[in-house]
Amino acid sequence: MARVVIYLLEPELNTLNQLARQEYRPVKSQAALIIRNELKRLGLIEEQPAGRETQPAASAESDGRGAAC
Repeated sequence: MARVVIYLLEPELNTLNQLARQEYRPVKSQAALIIRNELKRLGLIEEQPAGRETQPAASAESDGRGAAC
């Protein structure tokens, strides 16, 4: 899984934290869900049936320093 750093303004971060709490998710998972849903909505990625997620290639699991993300 790749790592992405996203800079948010304080109001955006507070709202993301609030939504994550409401939906009982960690903040990182909430942000990933929002991004994935928007990519689906735009037709940039296809929806996959539950349990059918493809596993990332071994090279994508590293951050380039040999550490897993």
